[in-house]
Amino acid sequence: MPDRPLNRICYVEDDEDIQRIVRMSLERIGKMTVGVVTDPMVALGAITAFKPDLVMLDWMMPGMDGPTLFRKMKQLPEVSALPVVFITAKASQTELDELARLDAAGAISKPFSPKDLPDQLRAIWEKLP
Repeated sequence: MPDRPLNRICYVEDDEDIQRIVRMSLERIGKMTVGVVTDPMVALGAITAFKPDLVMLDWMMPGMDGPTLFRKMKQLPEVSALPVVFITAKASQTELDELARLDAAGAISKPFSPKDLPDQLRAIWEKLP
């Protein structure tokens, strides 16, 4: 189990409705601080500046998809060790297995229950080495 609580999450998502749902769920229900990044092209700098405990990436975004952003994160020492959880409705099991081999912390499927999202993230967090 990680030696620190899950308090700060950076969420990269282009859909404003999903952003609001996730932010409400994690901040109000889960008592976590959420930094939202709407543009995956600027996400690396925002993630570095925000210093989150965990990063959530939407799978499909214009300009750069979540898996590509994840691979770019792995190349930067300042963010390469951050646990990443994907939010997805479209990923195949083969794609999820590939990301697990690259050390993605987990995935949460859309649609998800906003009241259950904090517990889903905590369950992933608790399984991290």
